[in-house]
Amino acid sequence: MSGLDIIIDPEIDNRTQIYYVVKEYLKRVPVKTIIECGASQGAGSTECLINGILNSPSKGVDVKMASIELSKARFKLLENRYKNIPFFKAYNTSSVTLDKFPKREEVAKFIKETGVHGGNIQEVLRWYDQDVDYVKNNGLNESGIQKIKSDLNINKFDLAFIDSGEFIGLAEFEELQGCDAYVLDDINCYKNWHSHKILLNNPNYVLLFEDKIRGGSSLFCKREIAEKYFIHR
Repeated sequence: MSGLDIIIDPEIDNRTQIYYVVKEYLKRVPVKTIIECGASQGAGSTECLINGILNSPSKGVDVKMASIELSKARFKLLENRYKNIPFFKAYNTSSVTLDKFPKREEVAKFIKETGVHGGNIQEVLRWYDQDVDYVKNNGLNESGIQKIKSDLNINKFDLAFIDSGEFIGLAEFEELQGCDAYVLDDINCYKNWHSHKILLNNPNYVLLFEDKIRGGSSLFCKREIAEKYFIHR
């Protein structure tokens, strides 16, 4: 059995700050379209998003939410867990195609320069090979993000939650340009290191929250949204 089919406990749950920050965002800001990359079994960030929407002013009316999970074992639990949520749809696919993955040498260079994951290049490359092999061996080499955009007739999402494979956070971010808000997990790892820094340097976005524990997480939104719902003059 691949390591990707092992059922793991969520890292984002009601013991973490980002869980409540995202729910507060959904309570304040009208959000109609959400994409989540990396749902796992659905007990973490997916639960946060769905509960946040159900407790928002919209109560889920006219909301569209799609979540991607690569692991077949985790996907089955995810799909079953939220089968009665009308605005939710789960996808068992890769979020991006294999040609969007970084090169092994790019990953090795990053680990060497940053010391992330204890600087253990060989172990990180083992994870990389595991992810690539899983996509290939299970016939999942497709762009889940583009499929969701087509299925739901959505070009730009109100909120994107990026927390899937260690190596494709930047590729997902690039496929999801222009979202009103981004939640990034593992910003101190390869996953969302680059995306976090890009948003920090984009004057059109405001950093609403950053958590430095675990691999780190952050929430950004467009400046006009921050000024309307969060910044009181």
